[in-house]
Amino acid sequence: MTAALLPEATVSRVLDTCLGVAAGERVVLLRDAGTDAVVIAALAAGLTERRAIPVIVEVPTFVVPGTEPPAAVAEALLAADAGIELTSAFIGSSRARQEATAAGRRYLAMPAVEAGTFRLGGPLDVDFDALVGTTVALARAWEAASEYRITTPGGTDLRGSVHGRKGRALTGVARNPGDYMAPPDIESGTAPVEGSSNGVVVIDGDFLFMGKGPVVAPVALEIRDGLLIGLDSTALSGTDADRLTEMLGRVRDPRMTNLAEVAVGLNPNGSVCGVPMETESTKGSAHIAFGNSIAYGGTVAAPAHLDCVMRDATVFLDGVPRIVAGELVN
Repeated sequence: MTAALLPEATVSRVLDTCLGVAAGERVVLLRDAGTDAVVIAALAAGLTERRAIPVIVEVPTFVVPGTEPPAAVAEALLAADAGIELTSAFIGSSRARQEATAAGRRYLAMPAVEAGTFRLGGPLDVDFDALVGTTVALARAWEAASEYRITTPGGTDLRGSVHGRKGRALTGVARNPGDYMAPPDIESGTAPVEGSSNGVVVIDGDFLFMGKGPVVAPVALEIRDGLLIGLDSTALSGTDADRLTEMLGRVRDPRMTNLAEVAVGLNPNGSVCGVPMETESTKGSAHIAFGNSIAYGGTVAAPAHLDCVMRDATVFLDGVPRIVAGELVN
């Protein structure tokens, strides 16, 4: 049945390679009104074929990424062995998820993935285990550094402090108790020290979960002392720049201007497209985020986490180019 819905190879990547599902396990599948029905049906069928127990849990359809789900969702995750987030908006930074993983539940954040994300040759059709070493090495490089700088051909030039911050490795592999991963996203980054970052970031990829992308034209974001202070678009008013300002207006919290994350994508089969998790994963891309940094090693407990993706990034750590086109440079 699984093969008739989605390729068995990529369903296996998610359930076996990424989550390590065992017979008898209860696996919560979180969905909302925007979830791709083919995806949830295929994963439920795949779990059943593995003699695991799919538990489908309905979540309200949220507009703001990082919105806290109802208590019943948190309870369902704690009552299960693992969870897969298939909602149309990202909720993986929520307290419900953090409490579940702290209690030993495995969790895959896969919001807004579509049937096409499971295509052969696509971002789920990769050897996740083979990329763990590179992803962890990059996380250690972030952790060993004091200062970072990100540049792109599009005009990004951002720098700040990462002194004392732990590197973060999202490998896609969550087979151990308490693991949290986000396939197809494979990335490495950290939360910069609050108040330390300055420069310009040119978003020529996408504003994730803030309307459908990729962007039509680049949007320049000005960051001063770790805060977003302005933005400008080369396109006409009413296009991509407004996607970010409208989302910030919805949240209405001054902490949302905090620069919460800097990271690079490492998935060789990813592409900048209309699926946020694939865009964020794309090898050679980089992204920043505004708002909540608690789950990323920072200290700002803002109500949402907003990711913004740029293409073709180079990352300097302590003045040395260490990440070029998604590769660690020794």
